[in-house]
Amino acid sequence: MGAMSENTPQVYRKRLLLVLALVGVLALVALALLLRVMSVQELIAAGHGLVERVLGWFRAIGPGPFFAGMALLPAVGFPLMAFSLSAGPVFTPQLGLGWVIVLVMLSIGVNIALTYWLARYALRPLVEGIVKRMGYGLPQVQKEDHLALALLCRITPGPPFFVQSYLLGLAKVPFFTYLWVSWLISSMYSVAMVVFGDSLMQGSGKVAFFAVSIFVAIMVAIKMVRRHFAQKKADVA
Repeated sequence: MGAMSENTPQVYRKRLLLVLALVGVLALVALALLLRVMSVQELIAAGHGLVERVLGWFRAIGPGPFFAGMALLPAVGFPLMAFSLSAGPVFTPQLGLGWVIVLVMLSIGVNIALTYWLARYALRPLVEGIVKRMGYGLPQVQKEDHLALALLCRITPGPPFFVQSYLLGLAKVPFFTYLWVSWLISSMYSVAMVVFGDSLMQGSGKVAFFAVSIFVAIMVAIKMVRRHFAQKKADVA
């Protein structure tokens, strides 16, 4: 029984990888079939039309429901990036880029606080079981390591955004430490996404270059932080 429970995360990961591989194969088959009946230019035009319809739907529902969804839906696994990329081109003409960025950052803050409350208090047994089934171990850390854990969890590639939030909540990282680290790092990524998405729709090369520069600066900063913690760990060892 113990061996079976220990193997559950590995089995879950294998099944997840199998499902993702199957989805990838089906997507390639669907693309090949589409290319048999449509040219590349027609396929690109159809994709652009689909994007325009989705963005038009977002415009129709308005900024209130959109940013409410951004604050709530990532807590159940909806990709935060989808909101960040859409917010700029959809609402900048209506609200201005500055207000869009403010609303995006506020939505992220609400989502981060919500996932912490769910993981730490409201749904702790349920969330703990789901996270374990996904193959992620629950970190057990000392009080003095909470800041390092929050930073490393947010800058290490792998776990999705909502899983990172639940892991930190389950690890009982103090709320203030969890909030400012998570909000700062997530907001930097999302602001770059907002600017990049808006520049794509406007066809502005300079703005797109600025957004890419933000991404590069974030990646350099993350690399420096990870190197610092790796050196600190080596010194302790």
